[in-house]
Amino acid sequence: MISVKVPATSANIGPGFDSIGIALNLYNIISAQETDEPLKIDILDDTKRFLPHDKKNLVYRAITAVFKEAGHTERGLHIIQHNEIPVTRGLGSSSASIVGGVIAANEICKAKMSKNDMISFASQLEGHPDNATPAMVGGFTAAVIKDNKTYWQKAEISPQKIKFGVFIPNFILKTKKARKVLPPVVPHADAVFNASRAALLTAAMITENYDNLIPALDDRLHEQYRKRFIEGVDEIFELSANLGAYGSYISGAGPAVIAVISADYEQAFTAGAEDAISKKFARWKFSMLCADNCGAKIIE
Repeated sequence: MISVKVPATSANIGPGFDSIGIALNLYNIISAQETDEPLKIDILDDTKRFLPHDKKNLVYRAITAVFKEAGHTERGLHIIQHNEIPVTRGLGSSSASIVGGVIAANEICKAKMSKNDMISFASQLEGHPDNATPAMVGGFTAAVIKDNKTYWQKAEISPQKIKFGVFIPNFILKTKKARKVLPPVVPHADAVFNASRAALLTAAMITENYDNLIPALDDRLHEQYRKRFIEGVDEIFELSANLGAYGSYISGAGPAVIAVISADYEQAFTAGAEDAISKKFARWKFSMLCADNCGAKIIE
C-alpha cells in the first residue's frame, strides 16, 4: 500500500486570487493499493460523515484519472483516508485529496510522471494551481496555468520568522457557492489594486521584508463579495489587527480566516485570540500554524 502525507494549503492569499498559496503544517494521509475486490474506501476520522465512500470520492477520481492518462487498466482499489484538514473551510482539503491521489496513482501504475507533470495534472483536475502547487512542493508558491502546463515558483518560509493564525468557524462555505457570487467583470482600479499588491506580496515573502505585508495582504477581487457568507469575518479581521498581525485574509474560498503574524508575537497573539473567542466569538476556533516547506511526500 502506498501512503502519501499531504499538507493543508491556504490559497488566494490576500490579492493572489487563483495564483498564490502556501502549505501549512496540518496533514491528510492518503493510502491506496490495487486489489482484486470491489472499491473499498475507509475514512478514519469525522470527515467520514461528509465525504463519499463510492466512486464520487475525490481521491478515487484523482487516482483513476491518472490511470486513464497512463493507459493503466483499473482493478479494484482499497483507499484509506485519515484527514486532519477540515472539509469545506478553505484550507485545501479537496486539493489534498487530489494531490494524494495523483501521487499514489503515479506509484501504483508506474506512470513515471515527474513532479512538474503531477503539479500540472493536479492543477488541471482542480481547475487552478494555487492549492495543488504548494500541496505538492510546500512553501509559498506563485503559479499560473498556460497551455495545460503549470508554471510555478516557490519560496521557503521560515517558521522562526512568521506564523499563520487560523480562525475556523463552525459553519461551511462550499467553493461553488463562493465562486458563484463573484462578478464576471471587475473595475480597472480593482484589477490594478490587486496586481500591484500581488507583486508586493510575492516580493515580501521572497525577501522576508514582512513589513510590506501590511498593505500587500489587501484584496478587492473576491473578499468583498464573499464576506456576506461569513458571519463575524470583519470582527475577526479587526481582532487580528488589534493583536498585531501584519494583515488577515479569507483563506481560499473561505470561511476560514488567516492572520499573518511575526513569530515574535506568537504567544501574545494566541493568548489574545483565544481569550476573545471564549468571550465573543463562540462560533470560531483558533489554531496557530506554520509553513510546511516540504510538501506532499510518500511515507512508510
